[in-house]
Amino acid sequence: MDRIDALRLFQAVAELESFTRAAERHSLTPGAASKQISALEERMQARLLERTTRSVRLTDAGRALLERVRPWLTEYEAIEHGLAADNAAAAGFLRVAAPVDFGSARLIEPVTAFMEQWPSVEVRLDLSDRMVDLVDEGYDLAVRLGHLPDSSLIAKRLADAPMTTIASPAWLEAEGRPVHPSDLARHPCIIDRNRPAPNLWRFEKDGVKTDVKVDGRLSLNGASAAVAAACAGAGIACIPSWAARAAIADGRVVSLMDDWTPEARELWAVFPSNRYLAHRVRLFVDFLAGWFKGSV
Repeated sequence: MDRIDALRLFQAVAELESFTRAAERHSLTPGAASKQISALEERMQARLLERTTRSVRLTDAGRALLERVRPWLTEYEAIEHGLAADNAAAAGFLRVAAPVDFGSARLIEPVTAFMEQWPSVEVRLDLSDRMVDLVDEGYDLAVRLGHLPDSSLIAKRLADAPMTTIASPAWLEAEGRPVHPSDLARHPCIIDRNRPAPNLWRFEKDGVKTDVKVDGRLSLNGASAAVAAACAGAGIACIPSWAARAAIADGRVVSLMDDWTPEARELWAVFPSNRYLAHRVRLFVDFLAGWFKGSV
């Protein structure tokens, strides 16, 4: 920044033909301005200005430098002003709704990073597994997983949300490992009531899809609870990959039937309308899409 400031000062001296007036423009003393220009000349290894007691004139080297830096400084100042305007436009309150498990595990980090980038934005993140009414309850947007029902809301797809099937090693040793989705009908499964069709699991392999009706003695609501239940040996769970990653990595559960892919879900940003969408909302949606880079 010191070098940019020096170039700005040099441009002012050249245009005003006065160290005193250029120093005033940049809130400097004439002596401090003179020192900055001398340091710039030393870096450029060329005399840029001819100074007399009555005037300041550009040398040939100074004229060449001014011609090259003037358009660059103009562009740089436009960028600065544009970013400042963006930051001012982004200021305000952003109210976001998201599912409990996903919000806790995967949204806190990008929300924090977004707030660091846009310090004038205040975020209220409400975590709930119910389907909030964005308009009536005053939300700017909701982050949702799965297949969205038809509605008047605007939705932007952010990323894929792959699923995986898991069970604990001890449970598999006692009950046997399923090799085909149809085998799941004979095993106790952990039913996540947060899924649209909790007892119907869909798989795909090489373009072939198969549906399996599953059942089990344990039903619950939430991916984190389903992972914990699988770790405890309660049966087989089909849950989002992001929720199972840590448990798979440390060996508490293993993934099953890796050649059969559970039907993927999708991550969406949903908002009431994009006609008068606040700038901070647009920024946040684009930020999330960039953060997840296609997959959660």
